[in-house]
Amino acid sequence: MICKKTIKNKVNVIDSLMGTGKTSWSIEYMKNAPRYKKFLYITPYKNEIERVITSVNCDFKQPQSDYKGETKLEDIKRLIGNGKNIVSTHSLFKRLDSEIIELLEMENYTLILDEVMNVIEQVDVSKDDLKILYENEVIEVDNKGFVKWKKSDYKEGYFEKIRNLAYSGNLMIYEDNEKKPTAAYWVFPVEVFQSFKEVYILTYLFDGQIQRAYFDLFGVEYNYNSIVVQDGKYRLASYVPYNKENRSHLKNLINIYYPSPKDKNDMNKIGQKPSSLSVSDLKKKTLNTETKRVIRNYAYNFYRHKCNVSTEEVMWTTFQEFKDKITSPGLKDHFVSVNARATNDYQNKSTCIYLANRYTNPVIKNFFSKHDVAIDVNLFALSELLQWLFRSRIRTEQCINVYIPSMRMRTLLEQYLNNKI
Repeated sequence: MICKKTIKNKVNVIDSLMGTGKTSWSIEYMKNAPRYKKFLYITPYKNEIERVITSVNCDFKQPQSDYKGETKLEDIKRLIGNGKNIVSTHSLFKRLDSEIIELLEMENYTLILDEVMNVIEQVDVSKDDLKILYENEVIEVDNKGFVKWKKSDYKEGYFEKIRNLAYSGNLMIYEDNEKKPTAAYWVFPVEVFQSFKEVYILTYLFDGQIQRAYFDLFGVEYNYNSIVVQDGKYRLASYVPYNKENRSHLKNLINIYYPSPKDKNDMNKIGQKPSSLSVSDLKKKTLNTETKRVIRNYAYNFYRHKCNVSTEEVMWTTFQEFKDKITSPGLKDHFVSVNARATNDYQNKSTCIYLANRYTNPVIKNFFSKHDVAIDVNLFALSELLQWLFRSRIRTEQCINVYIPSMRMRTLLEQYLNNKI
């Protein structure tokens, strides 16, 4: 495992089922906090920013770019320097630099991170290019996996992005067993979390998330909490492990499609293999015109004939690259991203079509494994599925109908509803 300075006792993971009040707790917490406390609230979506500003009513500012050319990144530096409460998005938060880290350390901010973020992303550079950089001593990799750029006279060209990431200290290399560079990664600077006085992360099934593996990789200590309602107020409480939850209400609300003896076709057969409807499988399936037609027709048959609902009640998903290839009739405007989370925009949806089979990036999984950090690929897949399903009206305790042809994803959901996970 990589040895870094441990971040102790101030990262609090509020790990609680969607709809149990994590956001409501955070709003109450900020509204009732002493005036001297300063907050940075980070949400995945722009349309959630206004909701937070309106709900908290504590003079929160949103970083802006202006006509004078000031960027949002420059504006957030100014706001932090002035000690303002700030609400912004994951995308801007990922761009924080060393200057902002230093400002945060001086200003004693509390971070509330609504949902986990992408803390590690593979950089688009080939093995051959890495080999060239490596063998020509343009880069070197330290014993922690971080990349150092050695050619100070390199000004511009094809490898500028690699150079800039290396200079920022955010570039890591995965080496195979023969010490040959295989893949490069941008890694969110862990010092950002260290720069806050307190950190609260609002999520569910954190054990299955990449950010948990990232924290373990860098020695970030974290505490688990749950949410309870007492006297009409949302409170932090001792953590209830996810495998000890009472899920009987969810089992009654989620109606999973299974074929009946009267069905002409078993619509689940398109996902009967463990890898079915994964990215690699859909790449093959969508090369075949007839297979694409079958997938589209099954999804249409589910919402139009099995559920007999209008398109306004439907939400569906697949991986972005296959969206246009397998969109069913009437559903073009009812696509919800496969990694959707932390939004209430679809809570009128009663019918959910999930044409995906989620896996962690195998190279990223191997990267963590090389540093003795394990990722539970099934728990990751389940957490992503649940996040997506809870964009629907189930978050308001209403029944939903679900079509999940992937046998693997459907089985994970069944095991979850029966408290076997």
